[in-house]
Amino acid sequence: MKFKPVRKMSVVLDLEGKPRNLGTLAWSSDERRAYFEYSAEFIVAPLPMSPFNVKTNPGLIAAPRDPFDGLHGLFNDSLPDGWGRLLLDRRLQRAGIDHNLLTPLDRLSAIGKTGMGALAYIPELTNDETKLAGDIDLDWFVEQVDLVKSEMDIADIDTLQGAQGGSAGARPKIMIGFSKAQNTFVLDYGQAMEPGFEQWMIKARGLGDPVDIGAEEQAYALMARAAGLDMAETRLFDTKKGNRLFATKRFDRTPAGRLHMHTASGILNASHREASLNYGQLHKLTLMMTRDSSEVLRMFRRMVFNVYSRNRDDHAKNHAFLMTGDGRWTLSPAYDLTFSSGPGGEHSADVAGEGREPGMQHLLTISREASIPDPDAKDIIDEVRTSIEQWPLFAEKAGLSKSRTNELDRRLNQGRPGTASQ
Repeated sequence: MKFKPVRKMSVVLDLEGKPRNLGTLAWSSDERRAYFEYSAEFIVAPLPMSPFNVKTNPGLIAAPRDPFDGLHGLFNDSLPDGWGRLLLDRRLQRAGIDHNLLTPLDRLSAIGKTGMGALAYIPELTNDETKLAGDIDLDWFVEQVDLVKSEMDIADIDTLQGAQGGSAGARPKIMIGFSKAQNTFVLDYGQAMEPGFEQWMIKARGLGDPVDIGAEEQAYALMARAAGLDMAETRLFDTKKGNRLFATKRFDRTPAGRLHMHTASGILNASHREASLNYGQLHKLTLMMTRDSSEVLRMFRRMVFNVYSRNRDDHAKNHAFLMTGDGRWTLSPAYDLTFSSGPGGEHSADVAGEGREPGMQHLLTISREASIPDPDAKDIIDEVRTSIEQWPLFAEKAGLSKSRTNELDRRLNQGRPGTASQ
């Protein structure tokens, strides 16, 4: 591994198979923050990359010092946190480099061309030691995750870090190319895929996760689709040693190429580590980004699902938007849907001021603020609640254990959140 501190880097927008020079990102050591300047050619034919805080104008754009350690939200979306950050820190530690001295630009160089969305960073931190894809299977992935969690020096950090793709979140992940026809996969380091291979993400169990978290997330995905939420394709991978891993097709990759992905956190420079956004703001943001009332309805349905499915891990990085080559924004498919108690037993994003037990009146307060007619809002609430009531069916289809199915059924369908306020 070759490491040289990065003070300046080029940013490329590789959107739908058409790479463009987006601009230059530089680090000020004195100010401990980044500056960005769009390239002259991008300004001639601009796209709304980050319409509020990194507008497509000439001149230097200074990053705020908070909440992303002096980095613009547009680029912070490319950085992993949790698992991906841990892997990079371990990898550098092995090379004798103090990860505490890294700047955000150093971390972006480790992402290079492999990150989520359509942004790529040059120069890249080179990695010469990754395994050949044929040498690994999914049990290898689970074993390596366990070695990392137990801080064992024999973990293959280089391969894990190369294939984690800059994904956010605490759960361990790898990116793969998956061929359904051949039922085979290769690790995805950002290389071109052979025909017939689709780009997928696989998750392993994180610290504190239930034993069968893979089946649980698949059951939630089935329930969310039944509730009318837009989801990318999902499935479980069963390994030879009995591991069941949740996998989802990547919605930031299409046959035409990559899509630009931007989270609510990155768009608004809002921290995802604390409760920084509420659902009223998320509905307003959806309208401002998409200018489409049907997208606002999608956000409302997602909020209702999160409330009744008790997915309280609904922070600012778990809501995202996708931009196509013509500069149009849409709400991304829903992702990271599981049972979650949330910080202090509350939603990260509150519903009309209520985080602990939002009910019908709180939901309708949000819908009215978002100019959604009451009949439409109530129809969505009914559709979502009907799907939640069928939880045992989705859990059985995903192969979730009876004990966990029953435990969540009690939480979801007895003493339903908000019943007292209806």
